[in-house]
Amino acid sequence: MPILISVVLLGLLVAAVLSKPLNVLLVGESYALTLGLNLERTRFWIITSASILAGAVTAFCGPIAFLGVAVPHLCRSMFGSCDHRILVPAVIIMGAIMALIADLMCTIPGNQTLLPLNSVTALIGTPVVSWVILRRYYTK
Repeated sequence: MPILISVVLLGLLVAAVLSKPLNVLLVGESYALTLGLNLERTRFWIITSASILAGAVTAFCGPIAFLGVAVPHLCRSMFGSCDHRILVPAVIIMGAIMALIADLMCTIPGNQTLLPLNSVTALIGTPVVSWVILRRYYTK
């Protein structure tokens, strides 16, 4: 656990520092360049942070990918904001809550059987991902 905690905290720290550059990138790369953002360095740190977080969680917890896909979209819809200063902490908290809910759903009351966590997260995440895809398709 100490290794997981330290690696995840490092990745979250990098993600928190990147909230302002991510907000600048929302308006477009050319505008970000005119504001003085170093795109290569920013992209490197975005990929590094995402890789550290995804790799650490996958190594210690297994593949629970739907939370990483669904939770950011849920938070963006809930808060109605694209501001990463709000979204990064919200996604951290909502991801933890969704993981705990999925873990509670894995245990079948009155039975010794446990469902695999990745199948329960798929049940939660599939409708969210489908909703995002359909919403983009029908709003164009």
